[in-house]
Amino acid sequence: MKINYKHAFVIIAIAFLLAAPAVVAANAGGAVVAQDIGEDFIFDLIDNGAEIVFASIDPQGVPSVIYGQIGIPSDELGLNQSGPGEMYDGCMVTAILATQGELLDYIMDLIGEEFIGMEGASEDFVAAQFDEGEFDIDSILEMIGTDFSLLINVFVDVTDAEAHARMGAIRSHLNLQFGFAFADLLDLRIDEDFFPPEMNVTLPFDTINLFIYQITNPFDEAVESVLGLMDQSGFLNSIDTSVFTDARASGAGLLAVPDMGDLMDLIGGFMGDNSIATSFLTAQLPALDGPLAIAAAGYIGDQVLSTVSDEIKIFEKLLGKDSIDNINGLTNGQSLVALQLPQDVNITSYSPEDEALNRTFYDSESGLIFWNATAYSNQPDYTVNFEQGLFPPKIEIARTFSPATMTAGGSVDVNVGVYNDGIDPIYNITLVDTLFSDTYPNITVTGVQSTTSSVLDVGDWLNISYTVTFVNEGGYIFYPATVTYDYGNTTYSKSSHIDGYSVSPDMVGLLSQMIADGMPYTALAIGVVGLGGIINIGLIARGRGSGGSYQV
Repeated sequence: MKINYKHAFVIIAIAFLLAAPAVVAANAGGAVVAQDIGEDFIFDLIDNGAEIVFASIDPQGVPSVIYGQIGIPSDELGLNQSGPGEMYDGCMVTAILATQGELLDYIMDLIGEEFIGMEGASEDFVAAQFDEGEFDIDSILEMIGTDFSLLINVFVDVTDAEAHARMGAIRSHLNLQFGFAFADLLDLRIDEDFFPPEMNVTLPFDTINLFIYQITNPFDEAVESVLGLMDQSGFLNSIDTSVFTDARASGAGLLAVPDMGDLMDLIGGFMGDNSIATSFLTAQLPALDGPLAIAAAGYIGDQVLSTVSDEIKIFEKLLGKDSIDNINGLTNGQSLVALQLPQDVNITSYSPEDEALNRTFYDSESGLIFWNATAYSNQPDYTVNFEQGLFPPKIEIARTFSPATMTAGGSVDVNVGVYNDGIDPIYNITLVDTLFSDTYPNITVTGVQSTTSSVLDVGDWLNISYTVTFVNEGGYIFYPATVTYDYGNTTYSKSSHIDGYSVSPDMVGLLSQMIADGMPYTALAIGVVGLGGIINIGLIARGRGSGGSYQV
């Protein structure tokens, strides 16, 4: 896998949050690249906590932003309630995830299939439709899209009654303390009796209970609840958290392990004590016991830098900080800020700058800047200055649907527009939105799906319109439309967000056809109920209780 500037968005955040000894030293608050660190450092990091803001700006001036914490969930999460009879006893892991738009797809693409071992999975996530091909076991996300809110819990080696009682206590606690609301999706218990005898399966545990629930809160409430699980000091005091809910591609999540020692034992049982993975984990986390939590929120935004830009203030521009507020890191623990600009952007200065004191670090080759925010108090912002004119004009590309909801057999009009919101015209424009037809070749599409123009002046639009007729109900994915254009001596490419469109069943037409076919009333009722159940399971998994336009 070829590493480029985009991969740093995920890789650096993961490296800091999960393997912080390789990024930050624990002496004198200095930020240095350090490999030879005492093994007690990671314990200190988890005990005292750490937080990071990482932002990446792509060559089109579009930001991707992550705020994350490790080791410092709020005390109200109750991870310490894992003794005998407590609600987390026997719980290996609990995870909460709320995501909308293509954020999850984007992160998976940046990490790469090789990094997470998803060999055989498709390059993109595709919504599975009726009669649209066979189910691929490697593409579970294709079934649920990328717009959903879930709670996932795993219990090992407890009785079924104990697992359900403790899961009920966790749900009740999350509801009362943080406002989460849940609906059942999956309740699965696995032991050796689960498999046919002829398979001769030997499991590294006696039993495992897997619980998956839909978080029924609206997306913005779910994200705010995840943020409420974090420690409320440090950077969170300066962030307008609506940036994580207003963006069309955004999300937040928590991964909590009530007892790392129990999880390490389970991993060893799966992989063997001498496996490479187990050896790596035990080397990184020697004799680690007790609770661990990692929480993060992030978004992919719209273009923020253009031809007129020569400065970016990270907290004010990307995280909604009020210009009169100051920024402080954690009272105890490590705080880090990092920004990456495209490699061809000439950075003229950044503030604060203390490389002589080993508090900041700038790599001109990669365009990456680190600040050890632990060393600064009451900081107005973290600012980077660069040469003007290195980004293209501000260009917007958007797709709309009319009507916003549809039943099977109906048609939707799709409009894709490009708007020049800059101060200069752009040239040789090509606008293309053909990926829907490529994804669903059997669906009827009429109209214009691509066009060209020699020039697009300031304040002008370039549009294409086409009509899609749906035969089957389901959730359909519209991959990004793309515009390419020339500005200066460079050709740029910009894409819209991923969109999804929900087509609900035409129940009246279905009933009429079934009656016309002479189906008995009892069978008719059973068929309608069964079909409705299948459809609603799909909608629930996608985070929607009914039809409508939604992001996947």
